[in-house]
Amino acid sequence: MLQRSSDRDCLDGTTFESPTIEVHPGRLEAHRAASLRPIRPLVLISRRSAAQPPPRSIVRVAAYPAKVASTKRVSANAIVALKDALVAAFWFKRDLYNWAKAAVHGEPTFLSGIDWLDPDQYKRDSVSLFVDRLVKEQDLFPGLLLRVLVDVAAMDAFPQLKRAENADVKIAEAQSAVARLRALVAPYEEQLKQEQATRERIDVTKHVASQRRATSARLLEIKGKYIGLGAVAPQKRGYELEAVLRDTFDAFDLDPRASFRVTGEQIDGGFSLGGEHFILEAKWHQAPTSRDDLDILDRKVHRRSDNTLGLFVAINGFQPTAIELHSRQHSPLILMDGQDLYAVLDERIDLPELLRAKRREASMTGSIFHPASKILVGT
Repeated sequence: MLQRSSDRDCLDGTTFESPTIEVHPGRLEAHRAASLRPIRPLVLISRRSAAQPPPRSIVRVAAYPAKVASTKRVSANAIVALKDALVAAFWFKRDLYNWAKAAVHGEPTFLSGIDWLDPDQYKRDSVSLFVDRLVKEQDLFPGLLLRVLVDVAAMDAFPQLKRAENADVKIAEAQSAVARLRALVAPYEEQLKQEQATRERIDVTKHVASQRRATSARLLEIKGKYIGLGAVAPQKRGYELEAVLRDTFDAFDLDPRASFRVTGEQIDGGFSLGGEHFILEAKWHQAPTSRDDLDILDRKVHRRSDNTLGLFVAINGFQPTAIELHSRQHSPLILMDGQDLYAVLDERIDLPELLRAKRREASMTGSIFHPASKILVGT
């Protein structure tokens, strides 16, 4: 029969908020299986005389999120060395308890039920119980045992021992015990660093993914508008394309100028990328864009400052002769067609990445049109 857990959870009166659930002992496994989060029962038995009637069965269940266990288990030699180092490093039981509480952040799984200050409880027994729990709970508290090992191995001063009799002897013994532990900890210290780096990468990935979800939702909305433009009358389509382009550039924080001007189906505007300023011109005509249209934008760019470039977006593409002639002239233009725009809205390539690749190709080869289809396959 399980009994009510003792109220003496911690010696300093700290109250730990761990949910208490009344569960018949035979149903504990069913309760654990039904939980959405893996749990580990912690049962603490109070001291009760045989004459007292048994209480109702109460199990204190602490729920912790599931985590991946460490890939490398700590060796038995390292565990023994850790126990020896802790026994040697702390002469007074109160100092030992205070350190242990700080090391596990007050987690009752490791502290409760150990008579840390009981005169009849040997210090080595308290340390052994504490360390054995760290070993046992590695799956629920991944990395904690490794952190304790590394922290103890890093001890180089023992101020708590200076209050003890024969302090010099005790400090020398503690230094020797810690040195033995340190010799065994090196491989685990490297593992801890790798696991910390992995956790940091995971946190960064989660943060990026969280931010990306909002961008993905926005691009999906813009893509729906863009696809719908095919059924819009040509005159109105120019205004609708203006909104699609402005929203797309805004989704990637490219600072689109608010002063887009629409003349028929031609849209003028601008944006910034990597310290360079772009004049944007866009067209949606039935026929591919001609050399004359590119000449107009080229002249606009040349009237601006030296770090100004031009981006021409032609939904139905460009005449091959227009691309060829301007590619020979060290043109400040780069070109983008409707398929490029769709690749961006379909999240096959980010807009800044697409524009940088086009700019790089123009600088290296002189070609002002490098389609997303070639960029995506690395050609």
